[in-house]
Amino acid sequence: MAEDHPEAEKRYRRSRVRVGRFRIGAPPGLQATPVVDEGAAAAPARLSFMRYAAGGDVDEIRAASPVQCVAPGKDSGDVTWVHVQGPPTGAQLQALGQAFGLHPLALEDVLNRETRPKLEAYETQQFVVVDLVHRAADGELCADQVSFFLGSNFVVSVNEGPEDVFEPVRARIRSMTPIRSRGADYLLYALLDVVVDRGFPLLEALGDRLEALEDDVLDHPDRESRNGIHYAKRELVLMRRSWWPQREVLARLMRDDQRLLDDATRPYLRDCYDHCVIIIDFVETYREMASSLLDTYMSSLNQRMNDIMKALTIIATIFLPLMFLTGLYGMNFNTQSPWNMPELHWRFGYFYALGVMLAVAVGMILWFRHHRWF
Repeated sequence: MAEDHPEAEKRYRRSRVRVGRFRIGAPPGLQATPVVDEGAAAAPARLSFMRYAAGGDVDEIRAASPVQCVAPGKDSGDVTWVHVQGPPTGAQLQALGQAFGLHPLALEDVLNRETRPKLEAYETQQFVVVDLVHRAADGELCADQVSFFLGSNFVVSVNEGPEDVFEPVRARIRSMTPIRSRGADYLLYALLDVVVDRGFPLLEALGDRLEALEDDVLDHPDRESRNGIHYAKRELVLMRRSWWPQREVLARLMRDDQRLLDDATRPYLRDCYDHCVIIIDFVETYREMASSLLDTYMSSLNQRMNDIMKALTIIATIFLPLMFLTGLYGMNFNTQSPWNMPELHWRFGYFYALGVMLAVAVGMILWFRHHRWF
């Protein structure tokens, strides 16, 4: 988990926007090549190609080249899906842009990978950008950009992350499910549904963490529980920043006059939108819970400090009269004077003084207990 790694805070800081990716004054389109972070993993993007129809076979190329990714004809009844897994290069995007007629401004957004989730409508296609929130192998929460180009009979998807999350959709296409009888807009819905629904396991795990943190804060608040609350709040900020605009994207897909979306697909998009709303409700609930946990943590620390100070005060108060008695009997008196303390001549005066001290201490403790001071 993030709280177990001392370097987690540095990784969160590295996930901020890099202004150097955007060259000031550069021309629009793919000419504005982003600046790649030093040391970043530059694994080549993998292309996969699928073409299917309602009653025909599925043409699939798992490791395709840009040359093999051919756009279907305008009057073709087939649906073509090209998926790019990993950060694509400018050459790969240019080849796909020429083959499918993708807009250069949209290709620039894909290449820069600092785009907020959004929906853009062009003449012959729709461009959709969403964030895929997932937890990496080291426990860090990440948000990878996923871009979709929707045409009349094709979908081009680009997932910059390391994990291919769309394999269940491919399995549905191969198994002659109803997805084969629908158009490219339904394929876009199926892909968006995968991205949205992957948020539920993350929220479930985060809810368990918050409940465990609540128990720790109430039982024994310490630095680890405080760090856990802060890391949970950071993750919730990332989730909210990713999922809140995605709800607007799905709302626009349903609401706007989208020529590429069939009326039969809109109910499915509404269902996807409902899932996104549920996720955002959970995020807002967990944000309030994390904030209240931090307040509870501070209250627990203050209560613990008050208990310690109360115990020390009671101990000091009990020893105050004892110190008076020992100081009184520790004075150098003239034992020959008739006004001297008679206890100084008693054979058991020492035990008498100790008994008086013990009686005073016990009496004070009982008096404190009677007033419920501890």
